Amino acid sequence: MTVVGTPDGVMKEVAAVSVSQTSANADTLVAGSEIDARPWRSIAYTISVATNTVDWTVYGANLATFADKQVVQAEASVVAGATGTYAVAQAPYAYYCVWIHSNVGGAHGTATVNGIAKG
Repeated sequence: MTVVGTPDGVMKEVAAVSVSQTSANADTLVAGSEIDARPWRSIAYTISVATNTVDWTVYGANLATFADKQVVQAEASVVAGATGTYAVAQAPYAYYCVWIHSNVGGAHGTATVNGIAKG
């Protein structure tokens, strides 16, 4: 948990993640991107890509193991130097995570994923 100040001076707890990872040719979980959204109403992820185009997908699940994961944001490409976003105001799943893979085989990219759950 992270405590943040709001514009009105109220301190609130949020769940936040920030991780960087190099893509592979196969879909790979971005380790540390998992968010337990059960105590929160909304979640948001951003992805920033430093090198080579990366494809990313956001999944939601009701099992902490992600055995029942469902695509909540379809695969999208993010080019080097660009960002992508995903947000939902009423998070319908209990858990969320991000998976990435290289857009072009062998041309691995470096991505940073930031996520927050709040509300």
